[in-house]
Amino acid sequence: LRRRAGPVPEPVDSDRLRAGLERLFPHGNETDQRRAAAVCALRRVTVLAGGPGTGKTTTVARILTLLHDQPGPPPRIALAAPTGKAAARLKEAVRTAATPNEPITELSASTLHRLLGWRPGTTQFRYNRHHRLPYDVVVVDETSMVSLTMMARLLDAVRPDARLLLVGDPDQLA
Repeated sequence: LRRRAGPVPEPVDSDRLRAGLERLFPHGNETDQRRAAAVCALRRVTVLAGGPGTGKTTTVARILTLLHDQPGPPPRIALAAPTGKAAARLKEAVRTAATPNEPITELSASTLHRLLGWRPGTTQFRYNRHHRLPYDVVVVDETSMVSLTMMARLLDAVRPDARLLLVGDPDQLA
């Protein structure tokens, strides 16, 4: 994680980023979410943590909108979670949180096993350090539920130049 977090991603259009932050976070009571969105746009690895109802999913939707708004081709985005139910909730929540004026491109969500291309009957995955995931942004929800082994496999598979957004509740597990 340290090695991945070190390099700064490709430069962003700071004027567009600033305008997007103003547009997407117009209320003064959203300073934490706004700061998190700015950090995510400027860093390769971001941890977005908070309890239930703190706006994590809304912030994820707005972060994806900010990244989509940058010059160049739209980023290829993967949404994932440890379970199918959590992945479906993430996809629906991000879609619902997107504002009508700020459409998010068609998103799909999957389990981490499906994202990495688990090969049944083995401990192998299609995507690994030799064959990387094709995504520019990988969002993982319910991160506290991800095993250390699965997190290591995910980090191996995410391209070094891709953004990784880890979302979760730090108090979810004892």
